[in-house]
Amino acid sequence: KQWYQRRVAITAGKEIAAGKPQAYRPPGSRQGPAAATRSLLPNVQGGVYKPGSDAQRNQPSRQAQKNQRKRENRAKQIEDEKNAVPEPTMQDLQSTIVDEREKKVRNLKKKLHQIEKLKGQVAQGKTLEKNQMDKIASENDLIEEIKRLEL
Repeated sequence: KQWYQRRVAITAGKEIAAGKPQAYRPPGSRQGPAAATRSLLPNVQGGVYKPGSDAQRNQPSRQAQKNQRKRENRAKQIEDEKNAVPEPTMQDLQSTIVDEREKKVRNLKKKLHQIEKLKGQVAQGKTLEKNQMDKIASENDLIEEIKRLEL
């Protein structure tokens, strides 16, 4: 038993006491001295945690930064489009007025066409409802309004 307790391992020219536990070293690296190990965490130095030293870890990833730039550019583009709405010119306003007049005339002519159809039904002997008879009675008013708008 005595020889076991006093046993000393000789590795790479250095004596290592057998009583101390050694870190595992693969056979290929057993000739040289044991390298000092370092922590895998960048904010732990010498076994002491240093808050704030992991500032790099708190930064967003590259993809997150790219997405943030995309969102900012999209918001800027939408804002530019809202601000870039041209004000209507006098010519645009006049064309709008003409378009509204034409639309009104088309609508009135459509009503006249419906009145002609209703007159044809009366000629065939069909009975019409009260609202249809009122429409036929308004024919002269429609013709006057069309003449007034076409001037």
